[in-house]
Amino acid sequence: MSGKDDQLLLSLDIGTTGGRTIVFNTHGKILASAYEEYPSLYPSPAFVEQNAEDWWRVAKNTVHEVLKDKNVNSSKIVGISCTNQRETIVPVDETGRSLSNAIVWQDRRTIEECKYIEEKIGKDKIYELTGLTIDPYFSSPKIQWIKKHWSKAFNDAHKFLLVHDFIQMRLTNEFVTDHSNASRTMLFDINKLDWSDKILNTLEIPKEKLPKSLPSGTKIGGLTKQAAKELNLHEDISVSVGGGDQQCAAIGVGVTEKGRIKATTGTGTFLLAFLDKSQRDSKKRVLCSCHAMPGKFVYEASIFTTGSILRWFRDNFSSAEKSLAPRLNLDSYDLLGMQAETIPPGSEGLMIVPHFVGAGAPHWDPNARGIIFGLGLGHTRNHLIRAIMEATCYEIKSNLLIFKELGVPITELRITGGASRNSAWNQIEADICNLPVIKGQVEEATALGAAILAGVGAGIYNNIESAANEMVIIDEQRKPIKKNNVKYEQFFTVYSQLYQSIKDRNLYEKLSKIM
Repeated sequence: MSGKDDQLLLSLDIGTTGGRTIVFNTHGKILASAYEEYPSLYPSPAFVEQNAEDWWRVAKNTVHEVLKDKNVNSSKIVGISCTNQRETIVPVDETGRSLSNAIVWQDRRTIEECKYIEEKIGKDKIYELTGLTIDPYFSSPKIQWIKKHWSKAFNDAHKFLLVHDFIQMRLTNEFVTDHSNASRTMLFDINKLDWSDKILNTLEIPKEKLPKSLPSGTKIGGLTKQAAKELNLHEDISVSVGGGDQQCAAIGVGVTEKGRIKATTGTGTFLLAFLDKSQRDSKKRVLCSCHAMPGKFVYEASIFTTGSILRWFRDNFSSAEKSLAPRLNLDSYDLLGMQAETIPPGSEGLMIVPHFVGAGAPHWDPNARGIIFGLGLGHTRNHLIRAIMEATCYEIKSNLLIFKELGVPITELRITGGASRNSAWNQIEADICNLPVIKGQVEEATALGAAILAGVGAGIYNNIESAANEMVIIDEQRKPIKKNNVKYEQFFTVYSQLYQSIKDRNLYEKLSKIM
């Protein structure tokens, strides 16, 4: 085997809109990357489906693409691991071929199945066993829907696989999932780290229809002859159990110890807090899942619309920036950030509550909607830009306060996602949260997390912590500015009351009935 410095690790990142393959060296540097989109299908307004064969097709295509790069010697690739969009589920036969379209995590068809689960098991029991709330988001009601409406696919299914499991089966011919992905199905007992007999028996889902669940970073084996041929790789590459996208992103920014919080801001914002043991919030404001580190857990808080609101503003009110940015060799979001920096902290009293498609953690209110508060004649579009950025950070702060209330130590924010490219936004985040905001050198933290798991499974590293210490390189750190934080604390006392003031008067619900 070649020396450690010569060895390469390959990540397959199968996301919601497309798949990416990235080759890393053992110091966390990207040597080659390729991305390809695949379509989602919308048979009706509430339905979101994908053809699982597209995942494998794109995985193959992007692997072929990175192997063309002069920086990549395929004989030096020693490990592969996969990360994925979570909760999406597909029934497959004994050969791993899909029996229907996959039902995607965004799909909302399973309202009735959720009501059934609540009636038969109850919210409290589900939260106690799985760490999750009952919601169409998760895999369990999707399987229930398949049983009722696609009965042949359910009966013929050898296994129900998540995206990660489907790809791993094609690589190794083994039906395996990992704890981090399994813990997002609403079928997995995170206390026992096994499928819940209580839930499966109540919902009449045979346990044998689910894959074996292993800790992330466990070596499954090598590539099959067929997979090696299809990918143009050698058979003795180590294939290791991967992890869910959010947990892998946490590893990819170094959230491997207490005190570090992962904040990914793209369309929405996803916060993960490191936990040594499984914990619960008695008020069910935040969820608990397995980390992609064996024996560790995370609190999760999802804020549905953050970056998407800035995109909404750009697309509807920033045509000049969209046309000007390419001529200045800038991204349009860079220009929006520059404009936000012309406005003082607090946007001179202008606040936006970013619940444009309902509220996620900690409110979990599907009827909530966005609010613009404090608007005056002296405010400009630049005030609105900054207020949108501040709104995201106020929501992050709200959830961090809940983490603290639950006993989670917090020393720093490790950020990733598209918003992390915006230095103005990063500084606002540091100032509002009163924490150091740290950005890794590799923006594709999810894929880096999977590469770390591949390195552990291949035996390059003894454990995930030591691998992350070597492969996660810090690029930028923003420290809170005291005077800005003092000002933001005053504004936050007002902001934190806005949602509840509307909620207490049933105005969200009244509006939803009119719309």
